[in-house]
Amino acid sequence: MTGRNLRDLKRNTEMLILVEILESPHAKLKDVAAKLDITVQAVSQYIAEMRKEGLVKEAVGKLKPSRRGMQMLQEHFTGIKHEVDGILRKIRVVDTCVAIAGADVKRGKSVGLTMEDGMLMAIPGRRSSSKGIALEDAREGDDVRIGALEGIVDLELGQLLVIETPSETEGGSKGVDVDRVREQIEKLSPGLLAAGDAVGASLLSKATEEMYTVHAPVESAMSAMSRGVDVVFCGTRESVDQLLSAVADLKKGTGYAISWKSFRA
Repeated sequence: MTGRNLRDLKRNTEMLILVEILESPHAKLKDVAAKLDITVQAVSQYIAEMRKEGLVKEAVGKLKPSRRGMQMLQEHFTGIKHEVDGILRKIRVVDTCVAIAGADVKRGKSVGLTMEDGMLMAIPGRRSSSKGIALEDAREGDDVRIGALEGIVDLELGQLLVIETPSETEGGSKGVDVDRVREQIEKLSPGLLAAGDAVGASLLSKATEEMYTVHAPVESAMSAMSRGVDVVFCGTRESVDQLLSAVADLKKGTGYAISWKSFRA
């Protein structure tokens, strides 16, 4: 669940107490309480529970984090860092971008920004929900820096066709009806073919007579669809499940739903 560590106030307080014990082994409970702005009684109760959980131990009359406590500290604050980094990425203010010039662009002129075949295009005079100002001259087809961004680019998510192949132990791609697979691919006419694993790569190669390298297939597929590119993803159940999990996470996190269908090869 997003923000789980940030919302767990009890665990956060326990971890902060562990930090204080680690950094100031001679500190008394009242010192820890004052540092965290809570009562001495609360600190005592937290430590009692942490003892039961095996997060702290006593050595020479002093409290110190146990081995398990140190592991918990690392895992907890690493989790918080990942959650905070994710939030910062979502709220990051973008005031410049790079697009492809859809026509000759003059510095200082307004351009409309639109997504075409997965590429952000800057087109002079184009009415668009998002616009900006060209920061340099550019010829059609050049990359061009755009500033003073306004609005949000209209974007329709790409469609997804999932082709589930038999596993290696079930024969892999060797017994698959390649013509049927080719027909399904041609119906969608995708902008990206993604091989989820070696079996998927083999089947796509047979169906399209192209060679495929398996490299971050789930990430590549999700990135393409988020830019409006239609995608065919081919692989065994394991890799298909990874992709569909990412599709579900996208809907849960953003509300955007990718249109997809599947068939077993």
